[in-house]
Amino acid sequence: MKFNETDIVNVVIAGTAGQGVISLKRLVEYAAQKAGIENILGAEQHGLAQREGAIISHTRYQKKASIDPRKNLQSPLICYGDADLYICIEPVESLRRGIFASNKTTFILNERTIPPILITADLESYPTIEKIKDILNGYSKEVYSMNATEISLQEFNRSQQANIIMLGFAIPTGKIPFIDIECFEEVIKEWLRDPDDNIKALHLGIIEGEKIIKNSLILNP
Repeated sequence: MKFNETDIVNVVIAGTAGQGVISLKRLVEYAAQKAGIENILGAEQHGLAQREGAIISHTRYQKKASIDPRKNLQSPLICYGDADLYICIEPVESLRRGIFASNKTTFILNERTIPPILITADLESYPTIEKIKDILNGYSKEVYSMNATEISLQEFNRSQQANIIMLGFAIPTGKIPFIDIECFEEVIKEWLRDPDDNIKALHLGIIEGEKIIKNSLILNP
């Protein structure tokens, strides 16, 4: 999908508290500012007191305003079915927030699960990653996954870089247009701790994402 400069780009980031959903949202928005994007809006929905509670964020931007004001960015909230990209740091959250997806949506999933309380209490069962992907394929054929948490643990001996790896994973989809990688790197250097590790994590995500997407296109032309 090729975006025009006056198109509105809609990105949903979903996960649980402690996974860096809000940090990732703000990183994308700050990078968009550095890239000279004219219109940027965003919103967050989260339970402030609940560790591992569900979190969702909306990021919307428009590189250039349209001469028709009705086509310009007005609201921070994405309309149902209008998400271009879903970054799901916890996989089942992609299903919980499926109302924003449609056939134009690209999903990228982190395969590391964090079962909610009803699962740990044996009151419900957690779907397999394959089942989640099968359901999402009902919306779109662009459903990709990697275990970003495992990559973070292997490379950095901690899981904190998983969200940045997922951002890198998202870049090869083409669904974060008009923002150069250098803009993300600049924001990481200015705002995040351990910038060298986070820049490395970004590029690990890009490399692995390119491989996964390329292989998927070969298998499903």
